[in-house]
Parts: sequence; structure tokens; C-alpha cells
Amino acid sequence: MDEKIFETALSSLAEAIVLFASDGTLLWVNPAAEQLLGMSGRRLEGKRAIDIFHGSADIADEMERVMANGYAIFDNEAQLVNYSGAHFPVSVSIHPMEYEGGRGLVVAMRDLTGLKALERSVKLREKAEETAVLVAGIAHEIKNPLSGIRGAAQLVQRETEKGRMEEYTSLIIKETDRINRLIIDLIELNNPALFVMRPENIHSVLDEAILSQKMEMEKRGIQVVKLYDPSLPPVEGNRDRLVQVFMNLVKNSVEACPDGGELIVRSGPAWRFPDGAPPRKDKKYATVEI
Repeated sequence: MDEKIFETALSSLAEAIVLFASDGTLLWVNPAAEQLLGMSGRRLEGKRAIDIFHGSADIADEMERVMANGYAIFDNEAQLVNYSGAHFPVSVSIHPMEYEGGRGLVVAMRDLTGLKALERSVKLREKAEETAVLVAGIAHEIKNPLSGIRGAAQLVQRETEKGRMEEYTSLIIKETDRINRLIIDLIELNNPALFVMRPENIHSVLDEAILSQKMEMEKRGIQVVKLYDPSLPPVEGNRDRLVQVFMNLVKNSVEACPDGGELIVRSGPAWRFPDGAPPRKDKKYATVEI
């Protein structure tokens, strides 16, 4: 068969093919090998294996071994450092060959970068699934005492007179329900529920967040000043997430407030964003300052 046909066939392979003489001198490379090694065949021609694989001693050592004993090796993993300084995990197969005028080696290399990335992705996914199972188990354990706390708060609420105590027991019940919903989200990590958005009264959300810090503020003599804009329409959002955000903001503000100070909570329409950009005309926005 025509030698040109063999060269064309080897050139069309996606696998990098490099032919060496018995003394380790490069004879020929296909385009895939040029790309992997980071140098053209013309510039590689005549270079020795020890120079081509200067940063990949394992490949050069295996070539010497195959040349000495005549036994091929298949799919050995190695780290290739090419002429551009790039590192590639590669699968290397080395075969002895005989040709007119001498003996030599065929080195076939396959870039494993994509495969290794896929393996890492699979491992990360498996780890995430294991973590989700662990979190779900812990969440189930938390749910049980939460039910007891909620039940106790309901009993206290029924057996006490209406007033401040009812306000606190209502807060306990609301917060245990909210934590319970967050736990359900954790349990359903592998099949998360849709993030439910609905119109919410932002002032009701703010009141709930403020109430969570009421005892701390009373203890430190901090007064709350609510400057709510009654003309604000309901805002689109997830109530549990909004409450959590504003609870954190109120808590941080209370911690930063001096004893006997004022905590001012202001709401209003947004005419301009903090960066100076005007809001979109097709949307209405509200601002909350604490």
C-alpha cells in the first residue's frame, strides 16, 4: 500500500502520533501531536525524545524501557509539559516498530484534560449528594424539637392574658414556622421547590424583623422610629427571605447603636439607585433605610 496513504491516515487521527528512531531522534509527527507538543513538525524534526519530553521524564523513561525489551505499553497516564509550558494529563501508549533501515518507536498520546475535568465534576456531584443526605438527616433531627417549642408557645399563648406575652408567643410561633420552612428547603436539596414570589407588605415584614430585637432594644433603652411611607404598594418577594434579610440588618443596627439611641427605619419609593442610575421605567422600586 502507498506510503502516502499511511501518512494521510495517521494525520487524520485525533490521537497524537510521534515516530522515533532507535536513538530517540524524532522522525515524524501528525498534526494532533504538533498541537499537543506546542511546536510544528518542521521545528521538531531531528529533536531527541529527551528534549521533546524535557518536563515529562516518565514518558522518556518508558520509551527507553520499550526500546530495550521490545514490549509495548498501553494507556499509561503521565503528565506532559509542552514547549509552551502547558501541562496536560495524557494517556501514553508506546509500541516498538521496524521500518526500512532500522528500528524505532511509535508513541501515541491522548489528552485527558476533558476526561479528568469530567471525573472531578462527578466526584464533586457525589460529594454534594452525600452532603445533601447528611444535611437532610440533621434537618430531620432539628425539626422534632422545633415542633415541641411551637407547641409549648401555643400552650403559653392560650393560658395567658392577651397583651405583651401574646406578642412574644406569636413571634416564637412565627419564627419556628419560618425555621421549619427553611429546614424543608434543606431536606429537598436534591429536588428544590420553586422559589415562591408573591406581593408582600414590606412594612409588615419590617415590623416582624423589629419585633425580633424588641427585648434587646428595651434592655438597652433604644427607641424605634418608624418613618414608613403608607403609599408604598406591596413588593414582589419571598416573605421568609425578606424577613431573614431585615432581621439581620436590624440586629446589626441594634448592635452598632449606642445605649439610649434611636433606631430609625425609613421606607419610600426609589427615584434613583445608590450608583446614581435611574430605575427602569417599566418597574417600580422601594427603598428601606435602617
